[in-house]
Amino acid sequence: MFAHQPLIAAILLGSLPGLALAQAVTSQTGNDNEVILEQSGGPNLASQLQQGDANFSRVAQDGNNNLADTTQTNFDNQVEVVQSGSANEATVFQLSDYYYGHSASVVQLGAENIAEVIQTEGNGSQATLHQQGGGNVHRVEQLFYANQVDSRTFGTDNLIEITQNGAASATTEQFGSDNRIIIDQNVYPYGGAVNVYQDGASNEAAVTQAGGRYYTGEVELRQVGSANSAQVVQWAGFSNLTFSQDGIGNELTARQGTRTGTIRGSSAGNGNRVNIDQSFDGPVLDIAQNGSANEIDVVQHAAYGTASISQSGDGNIAVLNQLTEFAAPPSSAIIQNGTGNSTSITQR
Repeated sequence: MFAHQPLIAAILLGSLPGLALAQAVTSQTGNDNEVILEQSGGPNLASQLQQGDANFSRVAQDGNNNLADTTQTNFDNQVEVVQSGSANEATVFQLSDYYYGHSASVVQLGAENIAEVIQTEGNGSQATLHQQGGGNVHRVEQLFYANQVDSRTFGTDNLIEITQNGAASATTEQFGSDNRIIIDQNVYPYGGAVNVYQDGASNEAAVTQAGGRYYTGEVELRQVGSANSAQVVQWAGFSNLTFSQDGIGNELTARQGTRTGTIRGSSAGNGNRVNIDQSFDGPVLDIAQNGSANEIDVVQHAAYGTASISQSGDGNIAVLNQLTEFAAPPSSAIIQNGTGNSTSITQR
């Protein structure tokens, strides 16, 4: 598969008699190099440095309290880290030029794992992270252009933080409770897209996009469980948000600076809150809530914005303000089924 030249394969057994700490330090300079390191046992440490192009690094650690630190420079390099056990840490740093990106894959199986991946200034860098267990954290930072992250965690007390630049795209997935996802995209010209899915209780997701002079758009958010919270900020582009919350006490706050808007929605359960603010140009808003004691508050500073709101249940509240100073008055429709509901529509 690889035509790499110097091949280093190391197997370090931390359980060997008299070996309390197995430490492997590898440094390679040149192109098309490959290093493969396997460690099994106790508190092992792996540190790797590759300087050159098209290099490949793989670290496999099986045991407890392992550390893996890999640094690659130049462009088109690949890193794979697999850690099985508990209290593992993996740090990957990849430095590139403006033309070629890197690839990094981190798999952690166990508890109290931490993974950090930084990919800088490359074009088309990719990071894949997979964690199983409890107390997991992984942070990804990608810079420059056309990046991609695919990350997922299964367990409890997980945190994902992703910071991207350029035509960024991120896909995340969490199962468990007390999970948090934070994504910040600064999508350079013409980038965007975020996909967040959470399953459990007490989940929280915050998505921020910015960008300039178009595309910046597409956030797809789905939360299943109770007491979930989502905050989404999109700014002027071909924005779109599709959200779905299922549970009790969920809350969504979204702002679109928007050229062509659209927020779809729905909330299912009781005591949910939806707060939407859309700026001018063409927002379209469809929201459907099923349950009781739910609340929707929508402001459209809309040039040509329609709004359609539907609530089924008792004691629901819907408030819609459409500010029409930029163009002809928009249309609106609110449908409520149940008892003790209230609605307010203001157009001015």
